[in-house]
Amino acid sequence: MGTVYLATQESLRRDVVLKTLGTAEAESTEFAERFLNEGRIVASIGHPHIITIFDIGRTEDILYIAMEYVDGGDLKSRLNGPFPPHVCLELMVRIGSALEHAHEHGIIHRDVKPANILFRRDGTPLLSDFGIAKSIRLDSELTSTGTILGSPFYMSPEQSEGRKVDERTDIYSLGIIFYEMLTGERPYEAESAIKIIMQHLQAPLPILPSDLKRFQPLLDKMMYKDREKRIQSATVLVAEVEKLQAAEAILLEQEAHDGAQPATKAIKTPARRSAMRPVWMTLAGAALFAMGFLSFWLYAQTLTNSTVVLAPPITSTIGDITPTSRPAPSGADGSAEGRPDSNSPPVQDVIRALVWLARNALRADRLTSPPADNAYYYYSRLIALAPDNERAHKGFGEIAERYVVLAEQEYTRGNFHQSRVYIALGRQVAPSHRGLAALETFIDSKQQGFWVGLIALFKS
Repeated sequence: MGTVYLATQESLRRDVVLKTLGTAEAESTEFAERFLNEGRIVASIGHPHIITIFDIGRTEDILYIAMEYVDGGDLKSRLNGPFPPHVCLELMVRIGSALEHAHEHGIIHRDVKPANILFRRDGTPLLSDFGIAKSIRLDSELTSTGTILGSPFYMSPEQSEGRKVDERTDIYSLGIIFYEMLTGERPYEAESAIKIIMQHLQAPLPILPSDLKRFQPLLDKMMYKDREKRIQSATVLVAEVEKLQAAEAILLEQEAHDGAQPATKAIKTPARRSAMRPVWMTLAGAALFAMGFLSFWLYAQTLTNSTVVLAPPITSTIGDITPTSRPAPSGADGSAEGRPDSNSPPVQDVIRALVWLARNALRADRLTSPPADNAYYYYSRLIALAPDNERAHKGFGEIAERYVVLAEQEYTRGNFHQSRVYIALGRQVAPSHRGLAALETFIDSKQQGFWVGLIALFKS
């Protein structure tokens, strides 16, 4: 719905996201108004788990929204498998409270999906992208007749049919996300949007695996086809999730208690603190320095050996893909010399197939592995076949961006080695990518700061 930039607000020297729309690109006044409406809506409902809007307006022929820059990735990029139940419940409470606040202000989001749940670097989740949100107070119909807006995978039955929606449509969408977080899979899958929509309208409610059946009642109440049977408000939803959180905490405590080793009784011995304190501090400092040096050595060794996981270099050979759209030279007798195999597909078909394969690999996070079935491989073959193909060049950038997200996630978890591996993979795909270079510099500076602090501690 426009072009998005990472920008600097010079007055405060802070990074912001600048979402822009040229007035020439706005197909109608309604489209431009919908663009600015996103900023007005979010600015009016400030909440700890809703993205912050700094400014909206118009300058010359550009409409713009300046908003908070969030650099922790999104939920979609993290959904590569099931989450622990307590993590799912915590996220449900936080996003549920954001929806509760929005609904109290008369705002229906209408596009709740994993890609619109962002994370700050400290892990705080934020509900974002109110581009198709509507205000009940300003628009009693909430949608034009027959208009369907939203993502098919997360769309409520009433939204799928283009009917009037209310708070319960957001609750249904969050129910889809709840199922996906618990199981690692979406409840309804199909090869076309229409078939997915039909499942929202007609398919049975999804059933959780037996080990998650304790969450089935809540899921059912969020995803009933008939919204009159659904949980009626986000306030009720948050209360029910908090009850499950309390039960889950007891369960986790019980599991920890059952699996814990019996504690040994401590034997108290008199301590000669005044005489021994300097000696123990010196020994502790030496041990800390030794552990730090050993950790650094091990880190350096693993980083040196990490090149085995890097993707193979781009090759200019086409392999078994044979371009056949160019006419073969004919001999004097009219026979075709070097005529391509009649069974080979036309080159344009091959290009379309490679683009399709690359996109699917990218969506499945098969970035540079497994061999011969990853986005990097398919885009490389596409470049070999059509060196100027814009889609392929853009694809390398998308792979690099994905590695930025993965590297940031590992860094926030303290997995510095894996973070650097992802950076190395990304820079092999796109050596001049600014995001990867900036992240690498950031990690270097942080680690240098660690060693400076460790040496200072030892000296003290």
